[in-house]
Amino acid sequence: MDAAALLVLGAVLCFFGTRSLRIAVLVGGAGAAWLLADALGASNTTTLLVAVAGALGAFVISLLVSSFVFFVGGLVVGAVVGSKLYVLADSGTGDGEGGWLLALVFVPAVALVCGFLASRFRKRFLSWGTALAGAALILSGLGELGSDTTDDFWRPESGTGAVVLTVLWLGLALVGHRVQAGGGFGRQPKPVTPSG
Repeated sequence: MDAAALLVLGAVLCFFGTRSLRIAVLVGGAGAAWLLADALGASNTTTLLVAVAGALGAFVISLLVSSFVFFVGGLVVGAVVGSKLYVLADSGTGDGEGGWLLALVFVPAVALVCGFLASRFRKRFLSWGTALAGAALILSGLGELGSDTTDDFWRPESGTGAVVLTVLWLGLALVGHRVQAGGGFGRQPKPVTPSG
């Protein structure tokens, strides 16, 4: 269940993230909450409930502050990217001590930076941000499949695993961005409107 949900959320965000900002906010909120709850050791049921709450919370915030919807969209995809970066930075240590405190500082910091970039650069940033966030969720879903060959996609155990994950993450994000842009490197995706 974990892997399938992450794969679906990731595919929607990675390949269709700029088609509808509201859907991107819902999927990004669910994905960020899912990654953090799972990384902090929550049970499957708790992780699912936290993901639903994250999606609803992100959606309600985007409705309340519709004039800042690009900021909120960037904030949400930034939380997904920050969560995956936290997992990469924390991989290999395995101690888990104080990890939740680092997550509470690091993930919101990345989310705020991405929110600022999204409000400043709008569709150009969001096409990359949703592609990166979706790719992070897809790779996390593959890592949750339980196969020995894909374990490092969830939480790499070595420096080599972290490098492989990073390269795959960036490559998949590039493919996602190209799909959103309509297949060309120089073409921009269709404009995203706050009502989208």
